[in-house]
Amino acid sequence: MGKFLNSLKKGAILSLCGLIPGILLSGCGGGSSPLPSGSFTTSTIYAYMTAVQNESGNVTTTVQLRDGPASTANYLYLSSGETLYSTLDISPQQYLNFNGNLFGNTLLVSQHLKTMMSRDLYIDNSLFNQIVYGKPEYYATDTPASGVSPVRAYVDFERSGNVMTGASFIDLPGGFQILNPASAATLSRAQPLTLNWNNVDATTTMSLNIAGVCSDGNRYSMTRTIGADTGTVTLNSADYFPATGVSASANCLTAFMLRRMRIGSVSSQFAFGSFTGVQQRTVQFTTNP
Repeated sequence: MGKFLNSLKKGAILSLCGLIPGILLSGCGGGSSPLPSGSFTTSTIYAYMTAVQNESGNVTTTVQLRDGPASTANYLYLSSGETLYSTLDISPQQYLNFNGNLFGNTLLVSQHLKTMMSRDLYIDNSLFNQIVYGKPEYYATDTPASGVSPVRAYVDFERSGNVMTGASFIDLPGGFQILNPASAATLSRAQPLTLNWNNVDATTTMSLNIAGVCSDGNRYSMTRTIGADTGTVTLNSADYFPATGVSASANCLTAFMLRRMRIGSVSSQFAFGSFTGVQQRTVQFTTNP
């Protein structure tokens, strides 16, 4: 993949990478005015969480708090004295309730107990990490311990007065590798494309995010639901190339982001929510007519 990318113009690489964060955001819609979390009891907060492990092996956990389940619901930002924590494999409360000299073990705690940082989805979250416009998301990245399988991701919400909501958690699905298409391949859109991967897990579901930067100057992004994990899917050009907006004669640098997903457990103290565990793998290649 590295050799292929190095052969492209820098502008094209940046354009394609710029499309990637936008099609992976876990939230959509939402009110334009964020509200303080402290104005809501836990039982009226809706928590939406995702833990994603990619090729690096690191796990990025994200949390959005809302005041309702609808796409128009307002996002909530953390009030003073309130904190979101994430950990891998050990519940945050086991660190927070540490018996003994907690501060004598700050290295251990800092390595595993993550205080989630904030960014705003209303603006380019690769450039800003402050709550500015109205769609705050909280995130943290951690590295699993070697040899642990499955990796379990936890989230806990500490409210004012050192009150915890109780941990939400997800056991991430097993990893996989994309077998086809090959990285840096050149494929014709006139022929069906076979996407396949290894380590099939029939208990999970698959989805595909697509981004393209084309020789006519256009860019695009798409999402496809694949469904149950069978290890393979056949795609016609309409499944990964837009019907309008891009010239049919254009060559396009294309990124496939294949995601294996499983649903976890959300603390019963919240009004409602979801916790999705994701294994994500990416391949880039070129398509032509």
